[in-house]
Amino acid sequence: MGKYSHLGVTEANVKVAVFSGQIGVTGAGRPAAGAAAQTRLIFDAISGLLKSQGATPADLIKLVTFVVSRDALAEFTAVRDEVYAEWFPAGDYPSSTILVVAGLAAESLLVEVEGSFACPPESSGGAVAAQKGE
Repeated sequence: MGKYSHLGVTEANVKVAVFSGQIGVTGAGRPAAGAAAQTRLIFDAISGLLKSQGATPADLIKLVTFVVSRDALAEFTAVRDEVYAEWFPAGDYPSSTILVVAGLAAESLLVEVEGSFACPPESSGGAVAAQKGE
């Protein structure tokens, strides 16, 4: 579980993006089967959010992960470790908290990740730019 930093610091006057909980749904809008598959889709979604603002995984400040069981936690951790090996080869991880919860918005959801990242100065969006969810 130890792939995190105890402290994340951003420079003064940097724009910070905060994203809502990302869930592992397929293109058809259905939750993927299993926590590992959901986690892969979640990290794909986070990658898309980063790219939409000209940011990279190195710009992540904090991630908060919610899992519904210890089994889901084990699957999440295995996939996260694969992604982190690619995203953070030097081991400079974002701050992170993981919580095991009784449930998420839908029973078929096993993992959810929310977080924040620093945006490059030239990124799009105003003081509050939103990508609408459903």
